[in-house]
Amino acid sequence: MSGVDADLRDAFESEGYDVADVTRNRRQLRIEILDDEASAEQLRAITHEVVDEADVLGLDVSTESTEGRDAMTTVVSFRYRS
Repeated sequence: MSGVDADLRDAFESEGYDVADVTRNRRQLRIEILDDEASAEQLRAITHEVVDEADVLGLDVSTESTEGRDAMTTVVSFRYRS
């Protein structure tokens, strides 16, 4: 896991979120959080504390059902300009 990936995981976990996974596909980052009622505003703020807002492109916060899990998760995804 690269530096920004680990920094994002640490930032979300330090705010009390249980992070299931942080993945990267080229410049797309995806953070899966095991909380279907997480505040989108708070998740955006945490993201911008770690990654400069100018380097975050198309930030999206959504909920989804993942195959093999009984619960919904919240997913933060964005393209990262590094």
